[in-house]
Amino acid sequence: MPVLNVRGATVSYGGRAVVRGVDLAVESGEAVALMGANGSGKSTLIKAVAGLVPLANGAIELFGTPQKRFRAWKRIGYVPQRTGAASGVPSTAAEVVSQGRLAHRFLGMPAGRADRDAVVRSLAEVGLAEHAHCSVDTLSGGQQQRVLIARALATDPELLIMDEPTVGVDAETQAALAKVIADRVDAGCAVLLVTHELGPLTDRLDRAVVLADGEVVHDGAPPRPVGEHADPAHQHVHPHPSPHPRPKLDGAAPRISFGNADGTDDFWGGK
Repeated sequence: MPVLNVRGATVSYGGRAVVRGVDLAVESGEAVALMGANGSGKSTLIKAVAGLVPLANGAIELFGTPQKRFRAWKRIGYVPQRTGAASGVPSTAAEVVSQGRLAHRFLGMPAGRADRDAVVRSLAEVGLAEHAHCSVDTLSGGQQQRVLIARALATDPELLIMDEPTVGVDAETQAALAKVIADRVDAGCAVLLVTHELGPLTDRLDRAVVLADGEVVHDGAPPRPVGEHADPAHQHVHPHPSPHPRPKLDGAAPRISFGNADGTDDFWGGK
């Protein structure tokens, strides 16, 4: 049984379908990248899975339970697009990460030993053990992103959902994220993340699901650079041919950018 099973999902804003008839399944111990151009529906689909926006049509199941009846949210870790871990409130890194433990205890109950251990462990996992008592507004953008990832890890999730975790962060944070994904997948956790560029994540991912205009146009091997001397930090262009058929729209392949505003660097190569 998939950890996540999305069937025919459609999400609309103002009467316009942003996500259209998407099918997506993620198994335990599987890492899946959700990719596509800006406006393709990636983040909207992620928010629908996390229960933040409603479906206009279709169904979502989490751990075999229809989303509308699902209550065990502590089994899911969610990392939103980075807006700043502090959000204007003076908090230490440990205090922000401790928010990930709230679903593990009764309302109003103080943190216990297991909660404190989870916070320490999660900060260490993202390389911020020495910054536990630092105010988040003194940390760099990459460090703040790692605090948000640690907050999601603190809940000990069986499904980890991340929305653009690598945008605007340094190489150290990208490497830390790749290790987190590898370690969690090895432990049986399922990972679903939105990303434009794979970089160091490439070898940690099992599949890439590509959206264009709200529809799935590829579900298979992640894109990889051509040639053994390709730059590992620039892995969103010219992947090896997918085993899946090249989809057609009006007789031509859709243009799918992985991050460039001008629409270059399409998934199937070319401009």
